Amino acid sequence: MAFWEGWCGGKGDGCCDDCSWTQLAIWAAAIVVVGGLITVLVLAFGVVFPPKATADDAVLQRFALAPADPASNSTISFNVTATVSLRNPNMYRAIEYGALAVTFSFNGTRFDDSASVPGFKHKARKTATLSVRVGGVGKPIKLTRPGVGEFRAENDTGSFGVEMRLDTVLQYKGRSAKCPLVVVCPLQLQLVDPDVAATAFQRTKCTILRAKKSGC
Repeated sequence: MAFWEGWCGGKGDGCCDDCSWTQLAIWAAAIVVVGGLITVLVLAFGVVFPPKATADDAVLQRFALAPADPASNSTISFNVTATVSLRNPNMYRAIEYGALAVTFSFNGTRFDDSASVPGFKHKARKTATLSVRVGGVGKPIKLTRPGVGEFRAENDTGSFGVEMRLDTVLQYKGRSAKCPLVVVCPLQLQLVDPDVAATAFQRTKCTILRAKKSGC
């Protein structure tokens, strides 16, 4: 006896085709629903996703270099304000961050590491906004000679490429692993006069670097 004969009860009244296809459709729909539910549960509880980050706003009000010979003895004066958004894409797992150390670099050379953001708890599917402001006068910057040349070239246009980096350690809810995390945001900043309205900043996607270890 074929499997569909049992469903039809062996009747020859024309019900077989209609009933069998109806039951097949019901089973198929049930399998799709169960499969979808399993997928959602796996994504929610079995898989963790790193945060996503964007640089939403940044203002450069001062960026002046005092070159020296050798170039590594140069000093810089600056005033930078930046706002970064962190989004937790996980459906269930909150994220707890340790303190975030913030550094700024020009041409691959760090010129400020004085800022930090306190650690915080980041709820699932939520976005957190972090604001940082740094400034200094005559701070050492160990540029190379080509780095000094690049500064002069960018100074002629009034537009500077600055990198903002945030280093922290995070832990996902329900997991014991402490996971190092780095957020790197390339900022293209137009030097503006503090007394004049700031130039519009183009929102920029940041790069997320995370440790390749179990639980991270």
